[in-house]
Amino acid sequence: MIDRLRYRLGRTPIRVQLTLWYILLMAITFVLAGGYLLLRFRFGLLQAIDTNLQLAVSQNLPSIEKETVTLTFDHSNNAATSPFAATNLALRLLTMDGTVVDTLGNVQDVSQWGPVKAGVSTQSIPGDNEQWRVYTQVILDPAGNAVGWIQAAQSLDSMTNTLQDFRDQLLWLLPLILGLAGLGGVFLTGRMLQPIDRITRTAAKIEASDLSQRIAYQGPADEIGHLAQTFDHMLARLQAAFVRERRFTSDAAHELRTPLTVLKGQIDVTLSRSRSKSEYQQTLATLSTQVERLIRLSNALLFLSRLDQKRLTWEPAPLNLAELLTVMLDQIGPLMAEKSLKLTTEIPGALPITGDADHLIRLFLNLLDNAVKYTPSEGEINLRATRAPTGVRVVLSNSGPGIPAEHLPHIFERFYRVESDRSSQSGGSGLGLAIAREIVRLHGGEINLHSATGEGVTVTINLPYQPPENK
Repeated sequence: MIDRLRYRLGRTPIRVQLTLWYILLMAITFVLAGGYLLLRFRFGLLQAIDTNLQLAVSQNLPSIEKETVTLTFDHSNNAATSPFAATNLALRLLTMDGTVVDTLGNVQDVSQWGPVKAGVSTQSIPGDNEQWRVYTQVILDPAGNAVGWIQAAQSLDSMTNTLQDFRDQLLWLLPLILGLAGLGGVFLTGRMLQPIDRITRTAAKIEASDLSQRIAYQGPADEIGHLAQTFDHMLARLQAAFVRERRFTSDAAHELRTPLTVLKGQIDVTLSRSRSKSEYQQTLATLSTQVERLIRLSNALLFLSRLDQKRLTWEPAPLNLAELLTVMLDQIGPLMAEKSLKLTTEIPGALPITGDADHLIRLFLNLLDNAVKYTPSEGEINLRATRAPTGVRVVLSNSGPGIPAEHLPHIFERFYRVESDRSSQSGGSGLGLAIAREIVRLHGGEINLHSATGEGVTVTINLPYQPPENK
């Protein structure tokens, strides 16, 4: 039963649910407030009756003489007796043993006034639903001795009728209040949910080919407004991500197509007729170069893919960066010798840091490889490494034509190349600097590139002694 009710509520529009909850809350509030008012009204009426009874007793206390003790009312005072008939009030005098000696008022047939006990009480007549409010007070003689009792009683019929009338008015008022609450709930929920309706319509229009839709909420900065603005920001991020993804896919396909086309062309030409051994060797060397280019590109794409999916291997450990740089300079030495490049280094004997050796090797090999590629023959490469207050600083600079200023803001973007022809001829894919930046970020460091036309390129890397715990 409960599951079925939940299922039905789950299919009910939220504006209907909110309106129903609003009506229910209003009904509960009205019932509680009405009950409280009814109790307060009853308490006030009882206080008024008790005050009236006490006033009647004080005005009609018998005069007790010192010589003779006589318990009797003054029946000759018509002004005193007339209010009793109008207010359904009665009084009586009793001796200490409970014997009635005199009465006053038109209501003379009250057969039971309750026990003779000082104070106020509510009594019911046996066999009748009528209730009476009774006030009892002891009578003292001039010497201070108790000589009897005086009681005043008043019927509660008028109070009961007044409370019933008040209760009926509340019951008649309840449907009107709930009706107004329902109308107000429909209006308020409609106004509150209007931005959500716009969000729904906007989301229905969104497609992978068009993420330009926006809600453009102009209302107050409340929770609904915050939701609409967050949705717009999410769409903006998704659009930017889709643009990057499309460009990444397009550039990757282009980069893969170029070496594959070369491979296919070389193989077809070679198979078209018989060739000499030297020609086959030359063709195989060309194929090997293109395969190496494919391997580098595939490794770069795999690195970036694992990085985006947070599946990249990350094993930081204490190491000496100076030894790492020295080994990499030895590996890049033959390439510099081919171009007669001059290498100047300034590396201390120990640069202790904590990092992932494999990633750091990839970082500096990429940077050194770029420096060799884009430094003209007989140019100069300079590598300096120093200790900084918070870590290690490595500065790599090379002579050459440099990079125009308009390209510098995009130099670390994936597949961005300053000169596509030069990059294609040199085997570059535009991923080296992008990968370098990601590796530096993994280690919690910073990488900056400074260049100007004709001034070469200077890359500065700052690595902290200890990388962040989470990559």
